[in-house]
Amino acid sequence: MVKYIFELKIEGDHEVYQYILDLDLDQENHPESVFDTNLKQIIKANLESQSDCKINSVQINYMLSTWAQDIAQGYRTTQISLDLAYVIQDKLSRLQDQGLQDPPKISDPPLDQIEPTMLPPLTLIPD
Repeated sequence: MVKYIFELKIEGDHEVYQYILDLDLDQENHPESVFDTNLKQIIKANLESQSDCKINSVQINYMLSTWAQDIAQGYRTTQISLDLAYVIQDKLSRLQDQGLQDPPKISDPPLDQIEPTMLPPLTLIPD
């Protein structure tokens, strides 16, 4: 069995996130048959949990087809750099908060409790 490594680099992030596969000779010769729906979901979930980024189906299909081509050509390591949205950004973009819809209560000030005050008389300073 030979180890094949997929490395995902997120643009703006210095970390590299990896997924490793052990393939036998038949799988090396036909790598596209390895990436079934179940394995795609496992790899997607693994990379999402490592990177805290949201990976959609187009992106995972692109990553795995590139990896399969590299495996077929004999490369042991495949590295892809993508600009992925963080999970928190995705959640914030779908946030639908209506906010507090009640207007604030306006109250009249107690005018009967307000008394005018006298200023002290001005004292002139002789020249």
